[in-house]
Amino acid sequence: MRSVQWFGASYGIAIIGYLGVNAAASRLVGVSDFGRFVVIVNATILLGQLGLLGVHRSGLREAAQLDYADVDRLAELRAGVAAVTTLALPTVSLSTGLVTWLLLDQYDDGSRLWVALLTGILVYLTGQQRLCANFLRGLGHVRVAGLLEGRSGGAFVAVSQTAVVLLILLLWPESGLVGALAGTVAGFALPVLLARAFLGRRWAHTQRQPGRWRNLTKVFRRDWKFVVSQSGAYANSSLELWLAAALLSPFATSMFGASYRLAHLLAIPNTSLQTVFSPAIARMSAQKDRKPLQHLLRTGSSLATVMSALVWLPLVCFPAAILTLVFGADFKDAAAVLVILASGYVVRAMCGLSAVTLSMSHREGVVAIVTWSGLALRVVLGVIAALTWGVIGLAATSVATMLFNNALMWWHVRRLVGVSTHATLRPRLRMLNKVSG
Repeated sequence: MRSVQWFGASYGIAIIGYLGVNAAASRLVGVSDFGRFVVIVNATILLGQLGLLGVHRSGLREAAQLDYADVDRLAELRAGVAAVTTLALPTVSLSTGLVTWLLLDQYDDGSRLWVALLTGILVYLTGQQRLCANFLRGLGHVRVAGLLEGRSGGAFVAVSQTAVVLLILLLWPESGLVGALAGTVAGFALPVLLARAFLGRRWAHTQRQPGRWRNLTKVFRRDWKFVVSQSGAYANSSLELWLAAALLSPFATSMFGASYRLAHLLAIPNTSLQTVFSPAIARMSAQKDRKPLQHLLRTGSSLATVMSALVWLPLVCFPAAILTLVFGADFKDAAAVLVILASGYVVRAMCGLSAVTLSMSHREGVVAIVTWSGLALRVVLGVIAALTWGVIGLAATSVATMLFNNALMWWHVRRLVGVSTHATLRPRLRMLNKVSG
């Protein structure tokens, strides 16, 4: 119960920080470049996950089931992390910076190099943040992990980023995209460094294992299904934003980007609870009696639905006013898109924690198949909708395909694991005591 209470508190702080980052960044970059800023930040999260090669998700599952006397197993987990963070993640970060530099050929005022450099650094920091949050959660450090989970990296990161981006807005208002990215990177640095140091102390007593290339190969062979399923899941949630950038005008992309950022507030409970509940799901899915697991999952889904609904109501009742308050008057035209996206996310919360249940019960391959099949469908429908109906059509197909994907995940959990994950009107709150880490 304490871990869920801590999550609730950090969730509220994360929302405030998340809104603060977006409000300050939108005023730094303006309506013409805000869509580009959102696309860059969004893409770095996916690339940071790819650079981890799935070690963060398998690490959470294995750490949750770890016998703390098993020093050798902990040393093996540490070796995998060392291989990924010194080889794979830096390679992805450098490659991202280079590709960004090549794509931004329209920037000829000296900012091109800075945008590319900051984008590469952001990939590295987002990867480290996700790695630390997952491992610390699996090892039982609930409160520290809770500060690093959620949109924009959790409460600690969101507040830190807000402070730095606001400072840049006050002292360097003409910095534009470079200033917004610099503030985002600087706000990430301190929380990630502290979390990495905390994680290092947790396994400092284990012996380092040589052969990082060998360990990297071992990680990839073990965790490649997590790479596929995680990247597919994130691409599913972000595809329409990328399609808007590719097919629509900069103004329309900014409208979609602003709505996307606000609507994703409703995804914070579902996304964060996946990590909060993951250790308990991993343990309980190994038991023969599945009733406790179902009670926990449906209670968690109810909790996520209620918390999402609290944000959904003002977003659908006063969309234009909220868009103006957060981003400025130039963004009020995105009201219809915001209502569509927000409504989709609150229904998604009702479907529950299906994907993480499959992953934590060793069925991550099923998650990969469903997510990538759904991604292919989203590409086809999204392109048609964007070219035919513009930003409204893109938002509508985004919601429709998202809900279809979640319904399919729910069905697979029911078929393979034998439990239901959707919200219930009679949650068993005492089951939250099972979430100890």
